[in-house]
Amino acid sequence: MQNNVAVFRVEESMQEGADVCDVLFKDYRENFGGIKDKSLIWNSDLIEALELENLLISAAGTARSALDRKESRGAHARDDIPDRKDDEWMMHSLAFHDGRMETPDIKYRPVIHSTLDENEVASLPPFKRVY
Repeated sequence: MQNNVAVFRVEESMQEGADVCDVLFKDYRENFGGIKDKSLIWNSDLIEALELENLLISAAGTARSALDRKESRGAHARDDIPDRKDDEWMMHSLAFHDGRMETPDIKYRPVIHSTLDENEVASLPPFKRVY
């Protein structure tokens, strides 16, 4: 992830990162993290394998959703596409993975622009961050 889907990104490196995630998850799934101890009591190998699975699924979701997003926004800064595209990408990326899939299924949800109580906390309109 640090090599291919770091803070400053380009499509080519993100594609490499997403492909690496797919290969690693396939290898993990075929070997189940190399677990030899199959017991369910005090099985630290099992816990570490489940943690690795979670990290692989999270990495694949991050890499695929970053690759799909054709803009720069907040912590997702693309050197090949430097501008925000609010009309196309004002949405949340959601990654779904059931453990049997080759790659995560990326879906989107619209951003809610209002707060629960406008009198208590006013909502802020979207704006470009300039550092």
